[in-house]
Amino acid sequence: MRRIVAAAGISMGILVSSLPADHLKNCLADMMHKKDTMPGMVDLSRLDSPGASQMKKSRPSNTVIAIVNGHKIRKKQADAYLKSRTKGKVADFDLLPPKQQKRLVKELALPLLIADAAKKELSSQEQDAAYVNMWLRKKASSVSVSNAELHTLYDQLKQKAAERNPSKNIIPPFDSIKNKMKSQMIEKKIMDGLMKNAEIEVSVPMAMPPMMIRKPQKMPFKQ
Repeated sequence: MRRIVAAAGISMGILVSSLPADHLKNCLADMMHKKDTMPGMVDLSRLDSPGASQMKKSRPSNTVIAIVNGHKIRKKQADAYLKSRTKGKVADFDLLPPKQQKRLVKELALPLLIADAAKKELSSQEQDAAYVNMWLRKKASSVSVSNAELHTLYDQLKQKAAERNPSKNIIPPFDSIKNKMKSQMIEKKIMDGLMKNAEIEVSVPMAMPPMMIRKPQKMPFKQ
């Protein structure tokens, strides 16, 4: 389930930002230094004042702040999400007004709801494909390809093209295929890394015993 939640959280990053919870996002991002705030928005300037943290008592980080279809959301999750949304300016869920807490919980609940729906509606093959795609994207982000490697590959392609057709320079300019070459090199590095540590055993079919061919027997001729 955690893998599904993670995948849903990544894939829904853009969708979440388009929800009505933008009211909270705009407040956290734009109201940092404003004295006057609109109704329902969080006045973050008050959180910077002395004694602001004493306005509310902060609960332990392991406290369950909400339950979504049986899934528990703990305060430490909300704190981490809030800290990320405010770029470290606010990191305590309990300092938010109740309306903003509810909006924040809805954002945290959405990936859980999507995960439940995906688990019910997607086949095991579709779920496996989603895991593979997510892993490949995550792995690709950690693989680096230098410009020197790209130029080396381009020179190899250019040489092969010249050998096939010496009278024509049919390979496109470097800049036009640079990104495609980079993607191919990243994919190759990932595959090479997987195959390097893989233990592969190929099952060879057993040889069939030679068939016994019986000679036709002569039948006695009866008159």
